[in-house]
Amino acid sequence: MEKDNTEWLRLLFEKDEWSETDRRRLLEYLDTTGDDDIRSLMEGRFQEDMIHPQAYPDKEQRLLSLIHEKIRPSDKKTRLFSLAGWRKWAAAAILVLIAGKLLLDLKTHRPTPLRPAINPPVAAADRPPGTQNATLTLSDGTRITLDSAANGSLAQQGGTRVIKLNGQIAYTGKTAGDGAPLFNTISTARGNQYVLILSDGTKVWLNAASSMRFPTSFKGNERKVEITGEAYFEIANNPAMPFKVMAGGGEIQVLGTHFNVNAYSDESAVKTTLLEGAVAVKKDETRLVLSPGQQGRFYPQAVSGKNEKTITLLKDIDPGRETAWKDGFFWFENTDIHTLMRQVSRWYDVEVEFKGDITDDGFSGKVSRSVPLSKLLKVLEQYEINFKIEGKKIIVSP
Repeated sequence: MEKDNTEWLRLLFEKDEWSETDRRRLLEYLDTTGDDDIRSLMEGRFQEDMIHPQAYPDKEQRLLSLIHEKIRPSDKKTRLFSLAGWRKWAAAAILVLIAGKLLLDLKTHRPTPLRPAINPPVAAADRPPGTQNATLTLSDGTRITLDSAANGSLAQQGGTRVIKLNGQIAYTGKTAGDGAPLFNTISTARGNQYVLILSDGTKVWLNAASSMRFPTSFKGNERKVEITGEAYFEIANNPAMPFKVMAGGGEIQVLGTHFNVNAYSDESAVKTTLLEGAVAVKKDETRLVLSPGQQGRFYPQAVSGKNEKTITLLKDIDPGRETAWKDGFFWFENTDIHTLMRQVSRWYDVEVEFKGDITDDGFSGKVSRSVPLSKLLKVLEQYEINFKIEGKKIIVSP
């Protein structure tokens, strides 16, 4: 990024008033500058505030006010960009919050993890973000809590060894003989997620409040696992042994690929989003083949006004948005408040109670999942919704 633009932006955020020229130049800059340059500037500019979140409360409030109020053009006739384009930038911009590890990401692309930084302290009445943890249930019913387990060998399952290393587990070796396969189950509570590598080399990311049942090694003519909740898969290629994921009463037939499956019981639809390769989504007698950037949806139970046997195809899906959780972000795109708060509930392990008549307008923007709950809610309050934390409960009101 050119030095003059960098210096101009620094000075802009120190100004008490923005002129029409300032607004127009900022919008033009956002529309033409690469994401990495913008992210680098934001991280460098606000690093000290992230480490000392209470150091500059007046600047924090002023920046939010500036972005929220003064980026808006005063004269619609002089607007350089379409209304839809401006709304995209404005929705993203108001998610910049100095006092936490919230990051401005101004264009639609696959998110990248935040650079290591010191997390802000969590107040006693606040809720911390989720962590890397899961429970592994072995074939004999033994349960292992993975965050407290030491690195190294955890268990022997037939001819397969279970190993933990650097916050993930892997299955190595093969089951000897032709005996019945042994099954394990990995499950995450709300506020947890985890990564594991199956015996064939397939890598699986498990989101909060999710589980997967799988054989310790794959035999026969197919590889099959069962999930609830949400998981992202990077499938090891083996054309002779197709991979299948069972979820919500349906089946995802994998042809060597990267994809995400969202099958939470409190969501109305099971969603399969394809990033690479090809998958076929099957529900009863209906089968639909997806291409990259497409999503297949079906309804696991009878839903009012919906044909539960129909698979709906959605095209031009942004895969990065669907897998943002894996990369450490909430990514909202015109997301209604109830759907949004279900995600918050799972990650921060809280109950949500709605009071009063709350407008279900869509929320848009990207927020780090590594911040305490209060920091996330502070950003959402810019949409004129109130939140109150009471222990493990969030009360949402107009």
